[in-house]
Amino acid sequence: MRVIVPTLGWAIAALLGVAAGLSAMLRDGLVHVTFREPWWALLAVVPLTAVIVRAWLRPRPATMRFSRTNSLMRAGRGVAVHFVDVPDGLRLAAAMLLCGTLMRPQSTRGADRISREGIDIVIAFDLSESMETPDIPPSRMVAAQAVIDAFITRRPRDRIGLVAFGSTASTVSPLTIDHGVLRAMVRRLTLRTMDGSTTAIGAGLGMALNRLSESDAKSQVIVLLTDGVHNAEGLDPDTIAQAAAERGVRIYTVLMGQHQRNDGNVDPARLERVAAATGGFAYTAADETTLSGSFQDLLDKLDTSDIEGQSVLPELYAWLLWPALLLLLGDVVLRSTRLRRFP
Repeated sequence: MRVIVPTLGWAIAALLGVAAGLSAMLRDGLVHVTFREPWWALLAVVPLTAVIVRAWLRPRPATMRFSRTNSLMRAGRGVAVHFVDVPDGLRLAAAMLLCGTLMRPQSTRGADRISREGIDIVIAFDLSESMETPDIPPSRMVAAQAVIDAFITRRPRDRIGLVAFGSTASTVSPLTIDHGVLRAMVRRLTLRTMDGSTTAIGAGLGMALNRLSESDAKSQVIVLLTDGVHNAEGLDPDTIAQAAAERGVRIYTVLMGQHQRNDGNVDPARLERVAAATGGFAYTAADETTLSGSFQDLLDKLDTSDIEGQSVLPELYAWLLWPALLLLLGDVVLRSTRLRRFP
């Protein structure tokens, strides 16, 4: 008991000092403090128990032999002996403060809400063989990758997915907010990773629409980037457009490349029809400037619909963590200098 009481006393004194300092800095903000995980307070039993057990099991103090014990007795006890339990008290107070940090103190006064723009976008990217045509330097494929990368960068709060199609369609990435990974996937795309002998626009749109079936966002968009005409068997683009319109999904189409007026390899009228059926817009990009401009206009057309999320409270754990570290530092310094014990 002789050991426990002084240790608890110094620990309480240290905690009162920290509390006084926090009160001076936070002032009326203290009434707005709440704890997100208060059950961590039960952990404070561990350091208290450790102090009791340590005092119970502590061996008898070591003795020292002096040749002149009478002289030692006349010297009396020094001032430091009254502070011998300070390091233990500081260590106990630091442990209590660390338990407080685990309780996640937060301020209700600075509450905010997470919101995101609520648009889920799937990009359907044409990987047919004609995408290596260099009319948009260095090639349609590389130019498309650049504008898609810029597009993803400009939509940091949206979930974006990626579908690639040639003669068939495949999901490259589902809807994700991890745009760093998505941009890396866009950069790694190469031609001939799938059969690109034909262009299955219907399959690409259908796969993109399936990816949006996972979405609960108010606004859902498909961006179709192609340089050709639908000339593969399977799903018909107009049929997919009608299904998208029924679900409230808008389709924006971008036809890239330099094409002749009667070029049988493109069908701009069908792309316009697909976009119009869903309330979207059809773009034509014959060079890098118009391609970038098309995506810029597309960005301007995408509306936002904020979705309120969970209330977010400012974290205050640092107000307890730093005092705990300072108390531990004081413990180490005192044990290593003036209050060092031996043997």
